[in-house]
Amino acid sequence: MLNRNDNLEVGLKPFASLLDAFRRGNISNKRVNRESLDRHTSELSGSWDQRFPGLPRGDHPYSSFVGIWRRGVRDEFLKNVIIKLLEDKECNDGDMIIVNPVCVSGRHAKDMALRLKNYKVIGTDIDSRLHWLCKHVLRSRSPDNFEFIQDNIFNSKIRVMPAAVVFFGACGSLSDAAMDLAIRTNCPHLICRTCCPDNMGGNTQIARKFSPINHSFRIKNFLYSRIRVKKPGYYFSPDYSIHQYPRSQAAKGLTDPDEFLKIIRQTVESDICRTIIDLDRYLYLAEQGYTVWYKTEMFVAEKCVI
Repeated sequence: MLNRNDNLEVGLKPFASLLDAFRRGNISNKRVNRESLDRHTSELSGSWDQRFPGLPRGDHPYSSFVGIWRRGVRDEFLKNVIIKLLEDKECNDGDMIIVNPVCVSGRHAKDMALRLKNYKVIGTDIDSRLHWLCKHVLRSRSPDNFEFIQDNIFNSKIRVMPAAVVFFGACGSLSDAAMDLAIRTNCPHLICRTCCPDNMGGNTQIARKFSPINHSFRIKNFLYSRIRVKKPGYYFSPDYSIHQYPRSQAAKGLTDPDEFLKIIRQTVESDICRTIIDLDRYLYLAEQGYTVWYKTEMFVAEKCVI
């Protein structure tokens, strides 16, 4: 198993290499993206495949409509990882809790509750309407060991010490706040998939290009910009402004918030930029004492809790 220093070294090399590729340009070329990622993240991918084999290979970029559609494949794979990691764990009664922040309707949380009956699964979200709709209109039954709590992840009131913090596609800085929940509660397992890095740091602008996916994300970000004004706490928080990025001390030695914002605005059509963002998170988690595995937006982080 990798130790903290190994994690930092394994993560910093591809971060620096991909940052250099970003500075040289041509980051939207799909072939260049794939070749650069295959070359610079091979050690990370190899460690993941050795620990968590079986992820179906996708030759498409994940900054694409097909990549967005295949998020469901990665979510199902991650849920299987969660089951395997936790089903045989022996925890104290107070630790038999899984927290799924930013759970939206709670679909994934309920699925885990059905499959991990010895655990209590808490799903949280700032907006309770989708959960209410599923429960009262669609008549979706919740397992007895599932609980929904309305909670703002940027100012979370969750005070339990969970066995695992898990999430499946928290937009932008919501992913970082959810990771911080795991760190703050000294959680031994963090298993997650990040999403929508173009909205990190309160950003709602992207580099304009003439493509269907670019146009779609511009519409999404127009809506998000209105939400940011009308509904404080939804997607954005001053505690996670662009000045807080990059998050890791290692990355801060190589780049700054102004350059990071430029990277964020290119993530819609560049897997290189998306991976730079996630590798900063990888380094941040390693600095917090976690052993980290990473592949295509997915993280598994573990630490020994005494």
